[in-house]
Amino acid sequence: MFDEFGNSPIIVKDYVKSEKHNWHEACFIPDASNKENVKKIVERFIELRGSALNEGLVFRKFEQLEFLTEHSKSGMPLTKEYRLLFLFGKLVKMFNYWDEGDYGDTITDFTPFIDVAKAIDSNFLTMDIAKKNNYEWIIIELGDGQTAGLPDNANKEEFYMELNKNIRQHV
Repeated sequence: MFDEFGNSPIIVKDYVKSEKHNWHEACFIPDASNKENVKKIVERFIELRGSALNEGLVFRKFEQLEFLTEHSKSGMPLTKEYRLLFLFGKLVKMFNYWDEGDYGDTITDFTPFIDVAKAIDSNFLTMDIAKKNNYEWIIIELGDGQTAGLPDNANKEEFYMELNKNIRQHV
């Protein structure tokens, strides 16, 4: 099953969540060809997710992203990522994904991501994007806006007011 990844690093998650704060023991697999280690990490992932495991397992290629810092509690690597929230194909809000680390300048051209969001048949969605080490921007994950949380750094009142305004304009 892991042959297509060769000895590349991969990530394990379920259809909705990962165990990213248990990075080394239940999320990041440094070598997909090391079957014993893959089994150990997957078993730990399943154990930690327990009854919250959603649908099944997802394995994806690990991408080298621009490093910000290590998480102060879990030690996992934090990278330059943003959460974009779209309503009716319109970008409503963008948040730094992590509360820690110096983001510096943000990207200014959201056109490629807006085009993708418009092509998705969903009224409310989230899109997590990240900057790779080669300066290319990629979509890390798409999600249902109803199930994705807002980052801790989000001004929730401002976000919901903006959401409400956009809903009223759409109706």
